[in-house]
Amino acid sequence: MEKFFKDALKVSIASLVISITLYVVIIAFFLLSVVTVNIFGTVIKIIVPILILVTILGFIYSFFIKGKQKIPFLTLHFVSLCALSFGIYLAVSFQGFAP
Repeated sequence: MEKFFKDALKVSIASLVISITLYVVIIAFFLLSVVTVNIFGTVIKIIVPILILVTILGFIYSFFIKGKQKIPFLTLHFVSLCALSFGIYLAVSFQGFAP
């Protein structure tokens, strides 16, 4: 495990894969939320903090990548953070509209 965290590229790739997987899980549960609204709320409460931590970890490790691969990984993690922040903003701002 110690060797894994010393290689910034591997950590950044793993973080990106985990982030994409968690986004897919959120979208899948959202599409199924017509049947199971309570489960969707519980899954969101569990997945979003994990997604935030994984994305921030990958973004920080992207700064330590050497070579031309640095810019794409920084951009992908930044876009992921922006999408996550926008989603949280929408959830908070539209919270009063739902019964």
